[in-house]
Amino acid sequence: LFKETLEKQRLEEELAIAREIQQKLLPKDAPKLNNYELAALNIPTHKVGGDYFDYFPIDAQRYVLTVADVSGKGVPAALLMSNLQATLHAMMSADVPLELIVARINNFVYANTTYDKFITFFVGVLDMQENTLTYVNGGHNPPYYFHQDPDGTEPGPFRLLDQGGLLLGMFPGAIYQSETIHLKAGDWIVMYTDGVS
Repeated sequence: LFKETLEKQRLEEELAIAREIQQKLLPKDAPKLNNYELAALNIPTHKVGGDYFDYFPIDAQRYVLTVADVSGKGVPAALLMSNLQATLHAMMSADVPLELIVARINNFVYANTTYDKFITFFVGVLDMQENTLTYVNGGHNPPYYFHQDPDGTEPGPFRLLDQGGLLLGMFPGAIYQSETIHLKAGDWIVMYTDGVS
């Protein structure tokens, strides 16, 4: 029993360290952007998990906004989440179309995981000069785009951002599509994982 207690304490310490590392992979504070406000919250169910969100600059005018959810729980999901974070930061470029970047990440995830592991993934590039968001939804819960249309030419107060393709890691060579939306003052985009729904 004493050996089992020591082993359990060791595992708890390792999980605490893993949690600390994982929390450092997530952004601490939202960046202060001209004319835009960002906010995010992550409350893990376990010490470590597979939920991921991020925002980081590509250049002076463009920011990457992303949310993802790795299948499963615990350490395996956390490892895959950290791999996704590193891959996204390494591959993101203003010179490569977003849908091609997502296709490359899909192939990378497929090549480095087993058949039962996959990632739902939403990524967008906010262009603060053009006031646009170009996004790809890789099988993730579609974010809500709330848009107040004063002249009534667009239907409804919101729509779902669901253009994209399959979730990541299921099939090699999957094709993804992007969509660009034009943002106006007062618009909201709400992204979330299945922990919310």
